[in-house]
Order: sequence, then structure tokens, then C-alpha cells
Amino acid sequence: MSLICVSVSAPSELALAENQSARTPTSRTARAQLTCVATELHLGEVAVGQRRDRLITITNSGRTRLIVLSADLAGTEFRLNGLDLPLTLAAGESFTFGVTFTPQKSGRVDGSISIVSEAPNQTLTIQLSGTGRTTGQLQVTPATIDFGDVSVGSTGSQNVQLTARGADVTISSATASSTNFQLGGPVLPFTIPADHSVPFALTFVPDGSNSPSTVLSFVSDASNPPNEQIVTLRIVGPVQHKVQLSWKASNSKHILGYNIYRGNRSGGPYKKINDVLDPNSRFTDLRVNAGNKYYYVATAVNWTKRESAHSKQIQVVIPRWLEALCH
Repeated sequence: MSLICVSVSAPSELALAENQSARTPTSRTARAQLTCVATELHLGEVAVGQRRDRLITITNSGRTRLIVLSADLAGTEFRLNGLDLPLTLAAGESFTFGVTFTPQKSGRVDGSISIVSEAPNQTLTIQLSGTGRTTGQLQVTPATIDFGDVSVGSTGSQNVQLTARGADVTISSATASSTNFQLGGPVLPFTIPADHSVPFALTFVPDGSNSPSTVLSFVSDASNPPNEQIVTLRIVGPVQHKVQLSWKASNSKHILGYNIYRGNRSGGPYKKINDVLDPNSRFTDLRVNAGNKYYYVATAVNWTKRESAHSKQIQVVIPRWLEALCH
């Protein structure tokens, strides 16, 4: 008969060995951890059709490198920007990417980003939310602004009206491309209630160096594109004399406007001096010289572009020290 010996560890020693094994890292992924400072991101209230961008930073807070494998986005009105995967993060390294919210309807919108990595917490979920807000359209009247003839040293002024159609519109800025313009109105930014209007005063002070046109721009959260208007100018040098003409308007409903003619001799020939058809029954001639004599007539033009015969002729003598005024 033979004797067999078996060595058996004490129960306490075996448990201690198992606990030590559990605390000992078995792979580099066991020591990696993917974290984000905020796991809930609210992108606020955004006008329908507009966009808002926010940044998200993820960090490998472990002691070994970590590979980010994929990112799944839930929510059709959210979009990820600048996150190219797979992505390797060293221990302690962070990476920042963007998320864009573009609401297509009014009301609260929810979404989420599920980021999968090699970390023990394989999926990091970031909740997204935002609110779509319906906005109106911005209407600016008049569509074009014509200052007419403005002489150097004088001041021209026109009124501009902003109207919110359908819903409230917030105006964030109002600018003119020329520094010789000044806009007078509410303090920016301000909100125009739905179907209400707000007036702006546009003042122009020429200094002789201005271009014949400028652009007036209003930036808002309206659903239509940024509203821009062309402001046309006719700048003339210092004027010592001018002739102000006025006449009785035609009773016909078909008249579009009037042409004004000037000659240097009684009975003509005459030359048209207005650049465009004048809808008013008055005209100011700024291109006159002291000591000269001028003869004026006017015609009416109807919607078929037919022009009437000349009106009764008016004679004006320009003095050397006074402005001439004729009716």
C-alpha cells in the first residue's frame, strides 16, 4: 500500500489571493474610462429653420489609451460636426466636437448621442434637447429708397418701416454700408410683435465723397433671408440757387407721372431735366446758374407711355444772390 499526500491551501489564503487578482488590471481597457462633464445638453430656443451650435467635450479619464469606436445620433433635427471615428484618446486626453440643432417645427425636440468605446462603460449616452420657435417674416418698406438730389452741406431724411408678419420678429442689427447715414429707431436688439410695425428714420449727410448708392441691412431671426435695401442718391455740389416748380396735377386716373423740360430760349427747344418719371406735381431744379434765364414746361405721361403736349411756359430769371421760386 502507498501513501498519497495532497496540499490544500487554507480557505483564508485562497480568498485573499482571489481578491488580489480582482484588483490587478488584466488589460489596458480595464483602466480606461470615457467621461463627459455634462451628459444632458439643452440647446435652448431656436427659430424654426435657424440653427444653433454647441460644443461637447469627451475625456479619457483613465490611465491608459482608449479607442472611441462609434457614435449613434438619435433625432433628425440634430447633427454632429467634427467627430471622425475611430478616435484614439491617450490617458487624460480630451476631444471636442460640435452638435447642431436645426428645428423644423415648433415645440420641444429630444435626441441623444450614444458613444461606444473600449472602456468598461462601453456606451456613454448624452441626452440632447431643444425647443423650436415659430418666427414671422420681416417686411421692410419702401422696397427702395430714393433720396433724390441732396447737396453737399445739407441733410436728407427718409422713413423706413419694419413689419413683422405672422409671428414676432427680433431685430438684432441695422446697418448702412456708408458712414454718412444714421439710423434712428428703437434701441437694438428689439422685438416687433406679430403684425405690428416699427418706424426707422434714415438720415443722410453728404460730404462730397459718397458713392451714388448704399446698402441698408437689417439682421433678424425672421424666416425669410436677411433684408437688404438699396438706397439711391444723387449728390450735387454746394448750391447757391435753385428753382422750385409746381403745377396742378391732372384729373385723369391714368396718369403715371410728369416730365419737366427746360430751355434757354422762349418757345424752345427744351431738354428733359428729370432722370425718371416724376409722380409728384412739383420739381426742384438744382442745376441752375446765377444770372441766367430759363424757360420751363411740363408734360403728363399716362400708363400707355403717351405724353401730353407741353404745358404753358414759365420764365425764370436766376438772380445773383437769391433763390428763385416759381409756381
